[in-house]
Amino acid sequence: MPPTCVALPWWQSPLQRAPKETWRRDPQPRSVRAMPRPFDLQKETARDLSRVADAFVDADADLATKRGYLARLGAPATVLDVGCGQGRFLDVLAERGIEGLGLDASSDAVAACVARGLTVLQGDGLVLLRRLHEDRRKFAGVVLAHVVEHFDGATVAEWIAACARVVMPGGRLLVATPNSRSLIVLEEVFWLDPTHVRPYPRALLEKLGRDAGLQVVASYDDSTTVPRRSLLRRVLARLRSLLSGADRSAPLDSVVVFEKPKA
Repeated sequence: MPPTCVALPWWQSPLQRAPKETWRRDPQPRSVRAMPRPFDLQKETARDLSRVADAFVDADADLATKRGYLARLGAPATVLDVGCGQGRFLDVLAERGIEGLGLDASSDAVAACVARGLTVLQGDGLVLLRRLHEDRRKFAGVVLAHVVEHFDGATVAEWIAACARVVMPGGRLLVATPNSRSLIVLEEVFWLDPTHVRPYPRALLEKLGRDAGLQVVASYDDSTTVPRRSLLRRVLARLRSLLSGADRSAPLDSVVVFEKPKA
C-alpha cells in the first residue's frame, strides 16, 4: 500500500509532529586522533638534537672565546673541561702545552676528540665527576661552559658542587652560559638549541657557587661574544636599547669565575 500523505495544520512543522527519537539523536562518535608523543631525551633523538645548534656557532669566534677562558684561569697546570663537546677548548690547552681532560656524554663528540689525540671520557658528567672525586683527582682549573642551561635548577646546583669538589685549593672554576640580560638571547639565540631548559642569571650562579664553598673572583658579560654588526647597526642597536630599556647590544654570554679557598 502506498504511503498516505497527511495534511498538517499551518502552525505545525513536520519536526513538531515527529517522535522525538527521530530528530533528537545522539551525535555520532568522532574518531580520536592519537596525539604525538613527546621527545624521549634518553633515545637516539637526543644525540641528534644536541648537534642542531652547532650550525649556528661561528667556529673562529668560539675559539677566541675559549682562549679568553684560559686567561681567566690564570696559569693552570691541569684543566678539566666538563661538557667539552667537539674539544675546541681542549685544542687551546694543547696549543699551550697544558694537560687537559674532557668529559662529554656524546659518543660522537668524544670520538672526534680522541681522533685528534685529545684525552676525553664519555658518559654522564655527574657520574664521571663523582668518580674523579673518589679517585682524589684535583685540577687547577675546571671549565663548565654552556652546560647549565641544559638542566633544571636542582641539577645545576649538583653540577657546580660536583665541579667544586675536584678543584684543588687555590684553583678556579669558570662557568659560562647565555646572557640572560640580552634581549637577543632571550628572544631568539637561546632557543636555537632545542635542548636548552632555562637561562641562568649571573647572580644565581654566584649564589650556587658560594653555596658550594667557592668565592666569586670575577663576574662579567663576555665581550668576545658581542653580536657582530656594522658600525651603523651597532649605533642603532645601542640607541634602541637606551630608548626601550631592553638591552639589544649586550654580549651573548655571561661568565662567572670562582676560586676555591686555600684553607
